[in-house]
Amino acid sequence: MYLTLRPSGYRFQIAVPTHLHCELGRTPIRINLGRIPAPLAQKAARLLSGHSETVFLSLRATRKGAKEMSREALSFSLAAIADELKEIELERTEATMNALAINLAEYPGFEKWQEQQQETKDERSAMDFWNEVRAADRAKARLKKISDALKLDRVALDAQGTPGTGASDPLAALLGALQSQVEALSGKVETSIDGGPARPLLSQELERWGELRRGLQIDEKKVTTDCNRINDFKDFAGDKPLNKYVFTDFQAWSNLLVRVPQNHMKLPAIREKSRQEAADYNDALPIKKRLPTLSEKTIDNNYLSPLRIFFREMAAEHQFRSPLADADVRISGAATASVERVPFEVSELNQWFAHCAGEARADGKWLPLLATITGARIGELVYLQGKDVCLMQAEDDSSHWVIDLRNDIDLGGGETEKRKIKNKGSRRLIALHEIFIEVGFIDYALTRKAGEWLFPAAFRFGKQVVKDPADAASKRMGRMLREVGIHKPLEKVFHSSRHTAKDLMRMALIDERTHDLQTGHAQRSASRNYGAKVLKSEEVDVLASVPLPKGLDLSPYLDVKRKDRRG
Repeated sequence: MYLTLRPSGYRFQIAVPTHLHCELGRTPIRINLGRIPAPLAQKAARLLSGHSETVFLSLRATRKGAKEMSREALSFSLAAIADELKEIELERTEATMNALAINLAEYPGFEKWQEQQQETKDERSAMDFWNEVRAADRAKARLKKISDALKLDRVALDAQGTPGTGASDPLAALLGALQSQVEALSGKVETSIDGGPARPLLSQELERWGELRRGLQIDEKKVTTDCNRINDFKDFAGDKPLNKYVFTDFQAWSNLLVRVPQNHMKLPAIREKSRQEAADYNDALPIKKRLPTLSEKTIDNNYLSPLRIFFREMAAEHQFRSPLADADVRISGAATASVERVPFEVSELNQWFAHCAGEARADGKWLPLLATITGARIGELVYLQGKDVCLMQAEDDSSHWVIDLRNDIDLGGGETEKRKIKNKGSRRLIALHEIFIEVGFIDYALTRKAGEWLFPAAFRFGKQVVKDPADAASKRMGRMLREVGIHKPLEKVFHSSRHTAKDLMRMALIDERTHDLQTGHAQRSASRNYGAKVLKSEEVDVLASVPLPKGLDLSPYLDVKRKDRRG
């Protein structure tokens, strides 16, 4: 046996025994192994040598098999085995070597290769995936060639067995074992094409995923809602191993959601029904009595988005390809059109502020005005404390009032809690317009101690502590808007004040990056990410004196301030 290294790679060569020259010729049998690692080439050579010697010994025992075993047949079987060893991708090699009792972990560089595979696994494109499928199909074809070659050898060897020699039985057992190994490997290829061994059930991983999300300090309400929406999908598509879901499961789910009524869980007639039953119930109603269905935006943000995140992270955890990696789930054109929030008109603001100025509770009085002029979110304003309203000193000794959201929440007794903000950009300074001095908000803020809530009533309902002050405040503001008569479902809500503030700054020609820093919106380009990450004193100066909308009437606040002073 010889193993030589040539420019084209390794070549296996074995001499034909002298007594078989007449049948197989004098020329040595040569099999090109190609460019493979030296340890693998050596092991392959030993395997091919053993197979060849088995055939030579059987032919020596009887010349009868010579008519069945030609040189071409032997070369074919050896080449088929060699092709399998050199052509199956390295990720298939571990299974192949295990089937042939060879330890792949002995190969130099194998651990490094595994690390590289793990690093690039999530970056493979859809084309890579289909290339793998085609490679697996080719591997199946090569396995069939090996199987056919081994069957050919077995036929030849069985034909030359003679009673009493005992030569054919061990050889038949060896070939049978090899045949079984090849068939087992073929089964593994089939399993790989089918997505690999089953991963854990969706239900088993969902609870653990929720705990991991809580560890990232994602809002509890968001975590619970996302898990509930994934559970809704599980109820629809079934509780399967994570890697056994297919793209059509998600597309069918999306198609169903466009028929599901809005506020499904709040309507007594359908709250106990599944999404499928609720959709069927609504479809059966007369057209004029049908309930409004989920909007495109709700389906995408509340139902599909959590699924995308969950399956992307589970695919990375359990090493399978996400069924959502290669195609986007589409939302039917039958979905209810999303309602866009719009800013309040000046006349509507005048109605609202006239009502707010007379409110006894501080949150009812100041939250609408603060949100409309600063663009701050209600969840940011509700958690303000006395220390958060402060003076910002400029280099020219001028100063302006700001809200500082970079501070943590003071819990008292020296304990603090990280401020609840929507994103990294929300930890910012907010410039307060000069009008807040005139209407009396600054005077009110100064009455609160550093660690006291600016709006304490938002945290209690009678004697009970409110679980979610921001949510409770949002609902209270919604009721106020309905009382005033300027509320429009989904279109004009408290959050519309944030849109109003953006329009106010645009009309004043405030630089976009500046008013994004003011409102806490993400910077969408690399260029805008350069520079200070919070408002500079010059920007605060500009925002503090930005012209208010023409016709905006804040006299109700001024009247209340004068009345309070007289009192």
